[in-house]
Amino acid sequence: MRLLRALVAVVAVGLVAAAGVGLAMRAGSGGGGIGIPLPTRSEPAPLLPGAPTVTAAPAPAPATVKGTGYDVSYPQCRSSLPGTAAFGIVGVNGGAPLTSNKCFAEQIRWAQRTGAYAVYINTSNSGADDPVAYGRRLAEDAIKRERAAGVSGIGVWWLDVELTNSWKGTQQENATVLAAMAARLQEAGVRVGIYSSPQQWQEIAGDWEPGLPVWNATGPGTRAAALKACDESFAGSTTAMVQWVGRIGSRQLDHNEVCPAWRDRAAEILDVGR
Repeated sequence: MRLLRALVAVVAVGLVAAAGVGLAMRAGSGGGGIGIPLPTRSEPAPLLPGAPTVTAAPAPAPATVKGTGYDVSYPQCRSSLPGTAAFGIVGVNGGAPLTSNKCFAEQIRWAQRTGAYAVYINTSNSGADDPVAYGRRLAEDAIKRERAAGVSGIGVWWLDVELTNSWKGTQQENATVLAAMAARLQEAGVRVGIYSSPQQWQEIAGDWEPGLPVWNATGPGTRAAALKACDESFAGSTTAMVQWVGRIGSRQLDHNEVCPAWRDRAAEILDVGR
């Protein structure tokens, strides 16, 4: 029995040693092994090949904006707008790309009277067209609608990236549409930001990080709760501005505030004093 146990032990040691050599050879480690590489899993790039480059805009002169601002669009058409606002942001479209906010001209005049303002445009991916061509088309259409309303010279444009619009492509294709929109707007000489939330951005655009300023939509709530989202980052940037839905009288309205770290950088995200 002692001899049998000794033989079993010798065989077991030999098998373990052989297994170790085999693993070393497959992993490419060990003295002079064959070095057969283990297969690696590659993730798709955030953008399709040939997607345009989105660049960071040069820093403008410092400007400070404090207090609550509001964003409005077609749902507020023909409605009274807040008489006091730190800033105003207006939607060019009527809730979806290739449509118009019929009250855009009068609403942007209200926003300009606040002394700090911007516009936003809706985004989507139809899934039926080349993503780069489609993104450029959406941006160019929004520019034409701005001009048709008799408005020009708005220096900050936000891309509204929400699940409420249609996204029929992969995350890579969706991100490429957004890159094409941002690049086309930058060609037109404007600053571009991203309006979304961390969860929506991840679902729509995946891991793409353009590094543009982000405007974080927090939903119904309070100013205090919304400002906590200033600590969140997505799309490769810290949150520059937060939005929450609250009441003014009997109406629900989108409230906004520039995050503390961005208050003296407000000219990067709003036209200030123009």
